Amino acid sequence: MLAAAMRIFFLILSLTAWASAQSGGTSLGAAVDAVLQRNPGVAGAKYRVQEADAALRETQMKRLPSLTVNSAFTRGDNPVYVFGTLMNRKSFTQADFAIDSLNNPGLTNNFRNSFEVGVPLFTGFELQSFERLGRLGRDAAASGQELTVQDTRYAVVEAFLQVLLQKDLFRALAERIEASDAEIENARKLKEKGLVLGSDYYAAQAICGSLKAWRTQVAAGLEAAKSRLATLMGVSPQSMSVSGVLSYKEYPLEPEADLVEIALRHRPELRQSSLREDMASVLRRQEGLSLLPKVEAFGSMETDTKDFNGNPWNKIFGVRASLPLGDPTYPSRRSRAQASLEASRAEAARAQEGVRIEVSQVYLGYKGVRESLSIAKDTVDKARQSLELFRPLYREGRQSIMEVLRAEEGMAKAQSAYSESLYNIHAGRARLLLAAGNLDGQAVRDIERGLEEGK
Repeated sequence: MLAAAMRIFFLILSLTAWASAQSGGTSLGAAVDAVLQRNPGVAGAKYRVQEADAALRETQMKRLPSLTVNSAFTRGDNPVYVFGTLMNRKSFTQADFAIDSLNNPGLTNNFRNSFEVGVPLFTGFELQSFERLGRLGRDAAASGQELTVQDTRYAVVEAFLQVLLQKDLFRALAERIEASDAEIENARKLKEKGLVLGSDYYAAQAICGSLKAWRTQVAAGLEAAKSRLATLMGVSPQSMSVSGVLSYKEYPLEPEADLVEIALRHRPELRQSSLREDMASVLRRQEGLSLLPKVEAFGSMETDTKDFNGNPWNKIFGVRASLPLGDPTYPSRRSRAQASLEASRAEAARAQEGVRIEVSQVYLGYKGVRESLSIAKDTVDKARQSLELFRPLYREGRQSIMEVLRAEEGMAKAQSAYSESLYNIHAGRARLLLAAGNLDGQAVRDIERGLEEGK
């Protein structure tokens, strides 16, 4: 009685969960949106873009005039210091020309305050190079953000589909176990009357036990899949339900060459590699120009005072240039910049090669899944026919209960293989779009429609 009650409990649980999924729950698109809103990786990538934008604005602001304020207090009796301080204060008197005063001045306090404005006129193309680097860095950060978003979308799609797959497997096993239990109960009654061999009966029980063990594993897999998706969404696994069912959808299959070409244009990491190569090129060029002079216009106002009662101002304006001569690090810096450029080019070429290989492998795998789906479907049909033929033969006494249970087990395996094929159709499509760099919101909605059409 306890075993029968447990069977009924598991059946009700599975059917309730299945009905809940059909009547409501979170859709794939809603799950993806929820994860993108809270995912730390996506948030971090967004702030990296903001950081790069701020760095670019910082570089652009360096073209504007800069104001420097200086303040200093000094005290001394150096004759030159005292003479110059008195002159700057505009407080020099006839008595200060006395020989004794000039040679032996007393300790003099002075407060010097100054304001200086500098305007860069020519920086050896340094500002232009840094601004170019800033733009490239911002574009690289945006590409990194897109890469993180697409990777996150795929992670959610895969986790969502795993929940649907495990639910489908659990439902199919529950149906097979319910039917098997009914057949075994009937066989038990016949065995008591001596109409069924004990060896066949116990062998049938063993087969049913393996199905129940399989269901236990699937139940654990379902809980793990729900936990993973719930963690990504930031919700409790107990309060989460998903909407949709695994069903066949005829997704388009673009030619492999077209997908490779799309990937070479759209993959975010390839854009990053290209941008890093451009940045290395800019740095190499700037290192070659680092010996050019830097010219700045400036204006300065200074005041020297003893006690702030008087603040006479002195003004000076002009243009100054600095030219580095004899820099021993110049050849090494040029060599380093050239090596960095060559390394960036090699890394970009390697990234392109890796993308070509990845797209080809994903394409062939997805193509194989599409071609094998009809075989999996045909296997389910044949397993169902076999089961339907075995049942009446068993009831007529021409087949063993063990053969019926083997047919139930074969049906369960066929249904499992077909469900996994359906899962691979949807997940494979998402993986192919990710490999092509095109797993955007529209692609997610297309997959979601495929899951909703099967209801």
